[in-house]
Amino acid sequence: MKAVLLFLLAAGWALHTGTALECYFCRGNTNGANCRSIQNCTREETQCQTERINAVGLLTIFNKGCSVNCKEEFKDYLVGKKNVTCCSTNLCNVSGTQALSSVSVILALITTLGGLLVWGSGQL
Repeated sequence: MKAVLLFLLAAGWALHTGTALECYFCRGNTNGANCRSIQNCTREETQCQTERINAVGLLTIFNKGCSVNCKEEFKDYLVGKKNVTCCSTNLCNVSGTQALSSVSVILALITTLGGLLVWGSGQL
């Protein structure tokens, strides 16, 4: 029984690490919270990027998506500001907060339950 549970845990982890990164995607959106389209990244695209451009405090534009070579930066221009942030977990570029993917939550639950079954059964 322990061997089966350990195999399932290892298989789940292997499947998770083999999947492509997913990022929220939008171009020219004026509300970062409304960027809800999901983009499947290529193998070369290892980061999610959020670019926020603020023009003289009047208009804010958001660009989000996958990136091959994301570089975090903040620039304060005379007529506006540009802020680029990068992250490397699934759907992490959601309005500046970290999001947990459903796969990560499921794997955490399986690991916890597997640990309770394997190591907790001797305590019963």
